[in-house]
Parts: sequence; structure tokens; C-alpha cells
Amino acid sequence: MIDSNERGVEEIILGTLAEAGPVRPLLCRVLAERDPNRDPHYALRHFYTETDGPVRKWLGQEVYRSPWVWLYGITRLHNANPVERIAPDATNWFAARRQIAVIALGDTANPAALPPVIGRLRDQKWWVRTQAAAAIRRLARSGVPIGSASDGLLRCLHHDRQEVIEQAAAALAQPSLRDRLLWSRATLMPLAGAIVDNALDGVVAPLTPLWPGEA
Repeated sequence: MIDSNERGVEEIILGTLAEAGPVRPLLCRVLAERDPNRDPHYALRHFYTETDGPVRKWLGQEVYRSPWVWLYGITRLHNANPVERIAPDATNWFAARRQIAVIALGDTANPAALPPVIGRLRDQKWWVRTQAAAAIRRLARSGVPIGSASDGLLRCLHHDRQEVIEQAAAALAQPSLRDRLLWSRATLMPLAGAIVDNALDGVVAPLTPLWPGEA
């Protein structure tokens, strides 16, 4: 559906959203993938009604603080300003919000998302660090230059959690950072060294898909 050139396919999808039920998030995501510059109202309207005031503002903020923000493809819609709205939660005192923020930022394909994600490579919670490294991998896959993340990723190779090391090594295995990953090999403990050896051989930890159609 994302690559379909059939006439009227977008109109058909838009016309079925109201009655789409559980498949609505997938259809909204498809529309976002087809045209990231479209008006985000078609997706956002399912979260709050078109009324002014504090209730709408609160509900609107909550959209950007939940997995629905990427399930509905809102992270991909430029006019929804996802980086501007999500980045503040990357430093929230609540670890779950930081985790959601870095996952969402990694899905934006926006270079402006990289600095707040890099900051979470030092997070006190290992699972937030893991998601930050995975987010950097997603940004790189979308064409965002990630050279500024190399120092933070290299530090993660010395973490005591395997999950953190695996995602950091996979991010550093990108062609632009591969030399730094190779250079780091001599300083690592056995487990991290083995993970890096695998990454240099092209064997890396998978990325958990954020939505059913993610490659």
C-alpha cells in the first residue's frame, strides 16, 4: 500500500479511517509513509476533538507521550512537529517517558532528533540507553549522519548490560563509524569483545519493529 500508484488509493484509505477500528493505526501509518508532508489532522483527530482549551492541549500532549505516536505515524509527519514536541520528555524524571521519547525520536528521520537521543546514551537506566542506541540505528537507516554519536556509543560498549552493548555495537557497525568500532576492540572485556567481533562480521542484534510494516 505504501508504494501503490493506483488511482484514488489515498482517498479510499482516508474514507475508511472512521470505521477502521483496530487497523486504523496501520492505515494512518501508511498514509504518513506515503506523504510525510500531509496535514496531520487526519491522524490527530482520533485522539482529541477540535475544541479549544486546556483539555485539548492536555490530550494533544499525551499523544506524543505514548506508543501511539509512532503506531499512527505521527512521528513521520513533519507538520506535526514531532521532534519539538517529544524532545522535552527525553530528560523527564520518569524513565518510562524518557524511553518512549527516545524510541519516538528515532522514528522521526530528522537530524534534529539526534542530540537529545545522544544525551540518553548516558541514562542511568540501562533500558533507556538500549533504546537510545537503537534509535540512533533507526536515524542512520533513514539517512541521518550519526558521527556525533560515536563517543557516546563507544562508552556504551563498556556497560555491564549485554543489551546496551549489542545495540551500541550495531550502531557503530555503520560504515561511517566502523573504524572507531574496530579501534575500540582492544579495550573491551571478553563479552563486549565477542559482541563487537560479531558486529564487525555483520551479525548484529535485530531492531524490534515499531509497527507491522517496518522493514
